[in-house]
Amino acid sequence: MKEVREKYIERMYDLKREKGYIRSIDLARTLGVKPSSVTEMLQKLATEGYVKYERYRNVDLTEKGLALAKELERRHNAIKKLFMLIGVSEDTANKDACVIEHIISEETAKKIMEYADNLP
Repeated sequence: MKEVREKYIERMYDLKREKGYIRSIDLARTLGVKPSSVTEMLQKLATEGYVKYERYRNVDLTEKGLALAKELERRHNAIKKLFMLIGVSEDTANKDACVIEHIISEETAKKIMEYADNLP
C-alpha cells in the first residue's frame, strides 16, 4: 500500500505543477489505471489526510500530502544524484531512482539524502 500511495501522491504533485490542478481522469491516464481505481484510492488518501477529494471535483493535496510529495522528490533526487556520481547515465539513474525510492528503508533514504546534500 505504501508504494501505491506514494506513486499516487507523486503523480498528483506532478499534475498540480504541470497543469495547476488535479483531475482524477488525468491521474488515471498518467498512472495507467481505471478511473474507478483512482476513485477508490482517492477516497483512502482523503481518509488518511493526504488529499482533499470530492466526487466530480478537482482533487488537491493537503499540507500532509504536499509534505510527502516534497519528501519523495527529495529522496528521488538524492538517489539519482548518487547513481550519477558513480557513473550511471542520467536516464537510467532516474528510472532506477523511481523504483528504489519507494522500497528502501527510511534510515537508508535519510542517509542517502544527507550524503547527497553534501555533494557538489
